[in-house]
Amino acid sequence: MKKNPFNMLKLGVVGCVLLVGVSGAVLPLTGMASAETVTVVPILSPVASETTSSAQVKEIELTSKTQDLKTNIKVPQLSGMLDTKYQEQTNDFILSQANKDLANWEKEAAEAAADAKTNGFTYRPYELTINYVLKSDGSSNPAGVVSLEVTTYAATGGTGMPRVDTYNVLNREQGQRVTLQDLLGDNFKENVNAGIQAKINEKPENYFKDAFKGISEEQTFYVEKGEAVIVFPKYSIAPGSTGTPEFRFNLPEKWHMTPNPVAPIPVEKMKLDLAASDSLTNAEGVNLLPLRKVAEGLGYEVKWNQETYAAELNKGAGWTSVTVGRDSYFYAKMAPVTLGTAPVILNDMLYVPLKFVTDILRANVKTGDAGAIHIEQ
Repeated sequence: MKKNPFNMLKLGVVGCVLLVGVSGAVLPLTGMASAETVTVVPILSPVASETTSSAQVKEIELTSKTQDLKTNIKVPQLSGMLDTKYQEQTNDFILSQANKDLANWEKEAAEAAADAKTNGFTYRPYELTINYVLKSDGSSNPAGVVSLEVTTYAATGGTGMPRVDTYNVLNREQGQRVTLQDLLGDNFKENVNAGIQAKINEKPENYFKDAFKGISEEQTFYVEKGEAVIVFPKYSIAPGSTGTPEFRFNLPEKWHMTPNPVAPIPVEKMKLDLAASDSLTNAEGVNLLPLRKVAEGLGYEVKWNQETYAAELNKGAGWTSVTVGRDSYFYAKMAPVTLGTAPVILNDMLYVPLKFVTDILRANVKTGDAGAIHIEQ
């Protein structure tokens, strides 16, 4: 049965609060089913003064203001990181996401309760649960990599899809995001895709036929005990009975990485003029701009991923990715931030908030009297 991508973007309802993870055997980067450790050449060389520190997690508990929604929300907040500014940015983002989920489900629960009252049947309160696991505190292999997994799921009866978010950070004086390319090398996509496909081929009855199309640039993963663990959403490549599919890849015993500076916005000046008709305003009064027209006008290459409903932007050393329905934005290795509005498809075009252009792409935007928009980067 073909799955509707839009349904995959909304946090589904979950009848059971337990996540059952199905992990493939540890896979070497060649994609074969051997347990032999494969040596991976790190992208960046270690420096003698490199400092390693373990991170800890404190938590903030959120509760609902309405009796229509029961909550068990524990929001993780990192502490003990060397780059306190990066730590603060990451914590703000995680807390912001939790508050948005709480507000959305309070609204859903209130509407369901009102509908039950109108139609004369008993309403059973919805439940929202957010929990977390610190997969790696950075003190062991891979050295300096802090990896945090946050799981969000709601119970309304029936079956649903938990959302798994992961945060992988290099804990150094200059913190930055850690990517699969950092961990597994330049050919990580080809190697990981081959390894996952090999495991699927071993037990094809456990997966949807031809559902796996390869990992994305921003594939969800975490690190744990010297392994990179690739995570797929429930129902994305396998039936719900399979749980949340995971595939493990060995990392070298001594993996090191030194921070790269955040990729600067290219110096070459680019100018773009948009007509007033190019922009839209949503119900909250937020100005939205067409992503492809803006990005390509500023010299970015834009690639659309139909499987994940995400657009990837590349320009020299600078790159970013946005996903429909997800208020999460970044540029290169910066910590993710929220802009208050998620990307949305309208009239068969992908739109992003104007703040994406100013805050993420760091372009100058001026609006004329007639509504025309001038952009310089």
